[in-house]
Amino acid sequence: MLRDFIGDNISIDGRMIEYRIVTVYDYLEAKNYTNEQIEEFCNNYYEIYQRINQILALKQSCYLLRRTSHSCGSLSDDLFQLKLRLIKELKERYNFEFDDDFVERDGNKESI
Repeated sequence: MLRDFIGDNISIDGRMIEYRIVTVYDYLEAKNYTNEQIEEFCNNYYEIYQRINQILALKQSCYLLRRTSHSCGSLSDDLFQLKLRLIKELKERYNFEFDDDFVERDGNKESI
């Protein structure tokens, strides 16, 4: 049975999502890249830059979906699998190691 639509009145403050690293810029900054290095990375490795941002977006999406009532857990599970696929692609195709544990464990600016 399809779920009912009860209105478009959703507003979530992003600060309620536990991840402090939100964008690829935040990720690289937390990994001690300078502003100049981040700009150079973006210019020279945009596909990697974009994949990192996509991974971080999926992490936030999973976080929100897992806290959504009247939804299906398979949606967040499949987004999680997509995140893992992108991490694997970064390693195999671009030889870039995304540090997912870092984002989970230490990825807040107060602990860096």
